Amino acid sequence: REMPNGSIRVSLRGRPPTDVSAIAAYFGGGGHRLASGCTLDGPLPDAEARLISHIEQSLPEIPTSAAMACDHA
Repeated sequence: REMPNGSIRVSLRGRPPTDVSAIAAYFGGGGHRLASGCTLDGPLPDAEARLISHIEQSLPEIPTSAAMACDHA
């Protein structure tokens, strides 16, 4: 979600065995293993690219198409 100040609020949800809290922590966020979040600097396309790149590097078993299936609010 794009915030009025230009930052991007990211909500992550996962299914076992994926630990989305590790992804959120990388970007300074937190939460639980299956539900976490973080805030990234915008603009949205840049934030999305950084997030997807990190996910692809951290979780190489996830196909790119699955990583791209983000909900853009």
